[in-house]
Amino acid sequence: MKKLLPRIDFFKLINIVFKIAFFIWFICLIGSIFVLFYVVGVRKELFDKTPNIFAFSFIGLFLLGCLSFLIAVVSLAIYLILKSSKKKQSIFIFFIKLFLVLMVFPLYLIIKIIQPINLIKKITNFSFFTSIKSFKFRPFLRKTFFLLLKIFIFLPVWIFGYLIVGVIIQESLGYLKEPIPIAGTGSMFPTFPKGEGKDPKKLGQQIVGQPGMIRYPNGVVIFGKRFLNYELGRGDVVVVENKKIREMTKKMYGTPSGWVKRVIAVEGDTIEIRGGIVYLNGNPLKEPYTAKPRSTFGQSFLKECKKVTVPKKHIFVMGDNRKGSGDSREIGFIEIEAVSYILPLKDQKGDLAKNWRDTEKDFDESSKIKLDKENYLKLLNQKRKEFGVKELIYQPKLELSAKKRGEIILKFNDFSFEATKSGYTMLKAMTDANYSNIVYGEIPIEGYYEAEELIENQFQFPKTKEFLTDKKFQEIGISEVEGKINNCPTQLIIQHFAGYVPPNYSKEVIESWKKVLERLKEIQPGWLKLKEYNDFYEKHKQDVDRINEIISLRINNISIIVSKMEANQWLNDQEKRMVEADESLANEQDEIAKRLNSEN
Repeated sequence: MKKLLPRIDFFKLINIVFKIAFFIWFICLIGSIFVLFYVVGVRKELFDKTPNIFAFSFIGLFLLGCLSFLIAVVSLAIYLILKSSKKKQSIFIFFIKLFLVLMVFPLYLIIKIIQPINLIKKITNFSFFTSIKSFKFRPFLRKTFFLLLKIFIFLPVWIFGYLIVGVIIQESLGYLKEPIPIAGTGSMFPTFPKGEGKDPKKLGQQIVGQPGMIRYPNGVVIFGKRFLNYELGRGDVVVVENKKIREMTKKMYGTPSGWVKRVIAVEGDTIEIRGGIVYLNGNPLKEPYTAKPRSTFGQSFLKECKKVTVPKKHIFVMGDNRKGSGDSREIGFIEIEAVSYILPLKDQKGDLAKNWRDTEKDFDESSKIKLDKENYLKLLNQKRKEFGVKELIYQPKLELSAKKRGEIILKFNDFSFEATKSGYTMLKAMTDANYSNIVYGEIPIEGYYEAEELIENQFQFPKTKEFLTDKKFQEIGISEVEGKINNCPTQLIIQHFAGYVPPNYSKEVIESWKKVLERLKEIQPGWLKLKEYNDFYEKHKQDVDRINEIISLRINNISIIVSKMEANQWLNDQEKRMVEADESLANEQDEIAKRLNSEN
């Protein structure tokens, strides 16, 4: 099985191959430098701007140089191994030696030239006069030249080659970090900064960071099983994208894209949100990366105090800015196949973690966020001013009505304005607070908010922004109400708004009522005169008395209605009932009049 390698026959061939390959490499090196210098230094251009001949020349010289350098190195290594072998050796042993030599070839060459053992012996037996006599200049110069050649050319090229191989291996396994652009939506604040402005579409176009992230899945697949891969872990930042996410991002930002979120729970984990705190497998989770303590609240998929378990091959993700993030709380678990890039938690320490919080007191009652109502009203009025709307005035009675409404909302878990479960509407709450007005409305929101947060959160939604800047409102009252919904602790912030808007009755409506009033006044004397005809009156007393009663009542009611309308004032409930009753009174009046007229 063993084949002996000839030593003498190979030397000349290997030597010739080495010299030719080295010469070609040297020429390619000089040629590449010349082309690069001419394009960049003389023409002052890049290769994409120059004629193709320059790019093709540079690439051709570079590739040919790499090939010739490889041939030169291998041939020289073979030559040195054969030269240093005193005994005949098998091909197998020879290739093992060749592999080991190529691994550390520059160091091997340096050792061969310096010959440290011989050098130590010479130093030990050093004699100045003997050394002078035995010194030969040409061999010394030759050795020095080759030593410098190895140190300053071969060694750097070899190290660079190792780096290239390392990068290729990293790239092949998916561990080479790639810069991933982060949009300025603010959903991952404070880990990544917010963009400038308030328009979601413009924020979605701004890039606020480009962290290096690794591809997922990574590693290598052998016989259907993946090896050397990174396992997703809690706290990792991931890029996820699926159909639901693309639909949501297109709706909000105008362009479909993925999400950058944080992994909170992995396969088999149980997660729950209670009182603004995340509970992972039954234990409260300290989250230094979140924007605020106790700032996590349920959404449509994961509601407050509802426990869910992450299924196989899925994860549960959330943004660090919990009050400004769409995530798994809204759309549910994310399949692992939707993950394309990862930033492991251990790689986030440093620049990305510099804005993280101290979580020591996160679970204390003192960490609950309180709303500064005065500051909130100031910020809200600034917004209204920007929209050209008058400022709101704080009304304590509306605060009381908001408190009463909040207590009932929590008791019945009924957020509907119509109070379909409780029957206790805002109007009833205002009445109980001894307050009334023409226009009114409310905004109930669950959670703990600072003034700036609440303003920012509400003005993200067009309908809420329109409501808050409605010119019909002049007064506001705010109440924070803590309690439980389905035995789950929570807090509501209830805002009650009210205002007066003139009815601005049309001229036609007022004129029509005035004409009716004039007509009634015209006919009233004639109907009253019927009482003077004794025989007729005695025969039709009931109808005569009733028609005169109706006419008098209508004149009285319509006089009040016309007076209010001309003063541009709203009709109260009693006056509204007058309007509703007038039609039936008029019909009854006409029927009686027909009967009485038929008797004449």
